[in-house]
Formats: sequence, structure tokens, C-alpha cells
Amino acid sequence: MTSVASLAPEEAAASDLNAGRLARQEVRALRRYHLDLSPCRHKLDQNEVPYDLPPPQKRRAVERIAARAWERYPDFHADGLRRRLAERHGVPFDAVLVGNGSNELLATTLEAVAGPGVEVLVPVPTFGLYRVFAVRAGSSVREVPSGEDLRLPLTALDAEIERDPTRPVILCTPNNPTGDAATVESVERLLERLEAPLLLDNAYAEFCDLDYRPLLARFDHLMIFRTFSKAWSLGGARLGYLLAAPSLVAELVKVKLPYNVGFPSALLGEEVLDRPAAAERRLRAILGRRPQWRAMLERFGFTVFPSQANFWLARAPHGVEIDAVRAGLEARGIRVRDVSGGRGLSGCMRVSVGSGRALRDVEAALREILPGASEEATP
Repeated sequence: MTSVASLAPEEAAASDLNAGRLARQEVRALRRYHLDLSPCRHKLDQNEVPYDLPPPQKRRAVERIAARAWERYPDFHADGLRRRLAERHGVPFDAVLVGNGSNELLATTLEAVAGPGVEVLVPVPTFGLYRVFAVRAGSSVREVPSGEDLRLPLTALDAEIERDPTRPVILCTPNNPTGDAATVESVERLLERLEAPLLLDNAYAEFCDLDYRPLLARFDHLMIFRTFSKAWSLGGARLGYLLAAPSLVAELVKVKLPYNVGFPSALLGEEVLDRPAAAERRLRAILGRRPQWRAMLERFGFTVFPSQANFWLARAPHGVEIDAVRAGLEARGIRVRDVSGGRGLSGCMRVSVGSGRALRDVEAALREILPGASEEATP
């Protein structure tokens, strides 16, 4: 076989392009997940919280990491962190599994409970990576679309389950990018009819006043996925976990990669759980500012959809191009998420709840981008 290195430059380039055909057809049809990570003044596009860990807590975490033997592998399943999570959530130790971000656990779980040829029900619009996870598992996705109000289509989802209750369901609540959350009662009704697993992505749990965890005691086909990336200010640690029936976790352990969480990330998780007061103060600050952000956007004529997360979905006023708004904010060092290409999301952007300074700067920027809009929207 001729190596690429031995070919002429133009032949090597053609050969390299052809190598992409080695991937499965459904993989080649996917789009790469990519965001602009260049520096900006206010980063409001990834739903991160605007606060870092306090310096004393960082120093303690660094000391814990430095005390470990770095040449040794971590334990298989980050058991120290699992014990703390089990205590925090009031579940058995073996009902918890930790991952390199909740996304890793969602993908692994789908591979274990769905697999080739299985159809997975997914309300839309929602987090775009669910389709990637399904492709990895060899599964297909049946989208259940929302109405014009962009609320989770629970009635339509219930009808799909009635038609065939053996298909797994991925339900993001609060939903990304809309912020809408399913009531506990509505999730309970789905579980009563569903005969397949319900993967409940609860990444924004701490910002929401709904608690789905009590359902775990009644339904062993429910899995709840959570993350340290949002309320715990550990987006850079890539740390998530799931809560599920111990018998199901025991099966997932078989297919989860060993050592999937490095000890630095696991120790960071332990540190914030051991001293949760700082995270609770940050959470109160974000929840206090959330209505202020909504009111500001509405003053400029945006339609702002209900949210139980740390972000708002906002549709541009009539006659205003959302691309122009996003570009105008970007030019002023403010980055928001353009989601207008999603199903039902024409004219929409998603804006994380930022700091007080970010709120003032966004308001000042919108006055320049949409002159007169604030006065027109004021009754």
C-alpha cells in the first residue's frame, strides 16, 4: 500500500480527502460541534456562570491535587466523588456514576440502552448533540416538534409513547436552548406509560424549582444527568454525573471507559461539594439577576421565552435581523449564541445570565444597535 507521505503533494491531499470515506455514512452527514472560543469581554454564549471559584478554594483544590501521586492512574470510577454525590442526593453509592462531563455519560448510556436500529424520541428544539449521541450508538432519532410557544411538546411526546412505548426518550429539562421545564407530574405520566429508558438531562437543575429526583425511587427506567459545569463553576473540569437504579448503573459501568475521570477533576468536584456555601452564594446572585436580564431584553422589544435555567431565549423584534444584533454585540466584545437555525427558532438568540456589569454593557450596546427600541417598547 502506498503511504500518503510518499505521494506528490496534490495526490496526498486527494488521498487525505478520500480517507474521510472510511467513516460511516451517518457520521459523515453530521456537522462538527464548534463555537468561537476567542477572547471577548462578556462571554454569554455557553451558559457558564460569570463567577470563578474563590481564590482560597482554588488554593485548597491545588493542594489536594499536588498531594496526589501523578504517575499513578486514578481509581476506576472516581469513587470518592461518587460517595459525596450519593450523600448529597440521598441515594445509594451504587446509584451514582461519574463521567468526563454529563455528555460523556449521555453518550455512553445511549450506546448501552439503545443501540443499532433503535429509534430514540427527542423533543425539538433541544441540545443538538443528542443526534450525535444517537449516531454513535447506531440509533436513529424521531423528532417530536414543539409548537409556536416553544414549550416542551409533552402531549405529542405522550402520544408517541402511546403508539410505541419501547423507544428510549431523551428529555432535556430545563430545556436547552428554550429554558422551558417539564413539571414533575408530566414526567411522572411519561414514565408510567414508557417501557424504555428515559434519559432526563437535568444540567440546569440548580437554577430550576422543580426536583425530579424523588421519581427515581419509583421508576427504575429513569436516569437523571447533572453537571458541575454550570452552577458549580467547573466548566473547565469537564465533570458530570448520573443518578439511576443501582442495577442499571452496574450495567453502565461495564461499558464506561475505566479511568474516565482524571483525579484533578474528581478532586475539584470533591472540593466544591465539601464546601458548597460559595456555590450557593453564586447561585443566589444569578437567580436574583435572571429577571433583570429578562426585563432588559423586553425593553428593547425582544420576545423572551419562559426559562428555568441560567439563560434566556430571545426573539428579535419585528423587522430586526437577529444576525445584525448578534454581530453588533460581537463588535462590542459581547458574545451571545445564535440559535436561529434551529427548528422553530427563527430570529432567536440565547443569552446567558451574566454579571451586573455584563447586564449594563449589553443594555448600553443594544441602545446603540437598536436606537429608539427601548423607548418604543416602554408602555
